[in-house]
Amino acid sequence: MPIKMLIMAKRRPDLTPEQFREGYEQSHSRIAVNLFGHLWTSYSRNYLVEGLRFKAVGTGWTGGPADLHYDVISEYIFRDAEAVEELGRIALDHIEMIKEDEALWFDQENSWSVTCETVDEDLTAPKPPLRRWADV
Repeated sequence: MPIKMLIMAKRRPDLTPEQFREGYEQSHSRIAVNLFGHLWTSYSRNYLVEGLRFKAVGTGWTGGPADLHYDVISEYIFRDAEAVEELGRIALDHIEMIKEDEALWFDQENSWSVTCETVDEDLTAPKPPLRRWADV
């Protein structure tokens, strides 16, 4: 069964968003693909541009990456649990290189890695009547 992992990363405060993106694209993501790419079925990096607080709906965009606390959300889809375990083994063999490169780009204290349980919506299915949970 595929496993999704998200990396929610914040850049080092002394880097501009452009410097961070260039470093991530040219260095860190290349290391990741070389070491772990064979374990993934998908790898994407989503650079945050604008944000809207739920409370502010209807008032326009209310912030960007600094307000959102992250600069990029990377998504990895692993083939299965064994692939995640293999990533751990490979990472340990290269931990010094990985940590040194991370330190060049990331605010490590404020960046996170999480696994997810994903619910995919069938958008081709007939739509039920619109109602709020509170009305059920």
